[in-house]
Amino acid sequence: MRRLFVCGLVALAALVRLHASTLQQLSLDDMIRKSTSIVRGKPVLSGAALRGSIIYTHYQVQVSETLKGVPATSLDVAVLGGTSGGLRQNIAGAPRLVNGQDYVLFLWTSKTGLTQVIGLSQGLFAVIQDSSGQFSAVRAASTERMLNAAGQPVVDSDIRILLGDLRTRIQTVLANRGAH
Repeated sequence: MRRLFVCGLVALAALVRLHASTLQQLSLDDMIRKSTSIVRGKPVLSGAALRGSIIYTHYQVQVSETLKGVPATSLDVAVLGGTSGGLRQNIAGAPRLVNGQDYVLFLWTSKTGLTQVIGLSQGLFAVIQDSSGQFSAVRAASTERMLNAAGQPVVDSDIRILLGDLRTRIQTVLANRGAH
């Protein structure tokens, strides 16, 4: 009985760790360089599945524009957390996608083929149109604990960039990649 209790505490401690996130702050240029693809598209919820001890919620993103990577019309994007098999996991800092919302997504695909938003919510930008008809990519500052590359605590800030300027920035950063 005591052994079962200890195993339960260990499992609970592992789950608690999933709920608190410390993020490494990524600049826009970091995300451009580290992403395997950057797309503009609209997600549609396709389900959730347990992978090891982590639940991933999957979305089919209908791609309208590929800004980096291999062009595709649709991508499966996995987001940490969700509900599967009667279990629910909430992961602090995980992006929250809304069905049909227009986004720019900075994506990273692992060696196992799982594609996720880079830097948790840092790589998810809503596309909005202002009153003059111009489109911008917008991301609110993360409220999660964040560290810079040197391990020092930092405060994140909102990002708002015209979509045309973002396209130019991506091309510039990728063109200068070989120069470093």
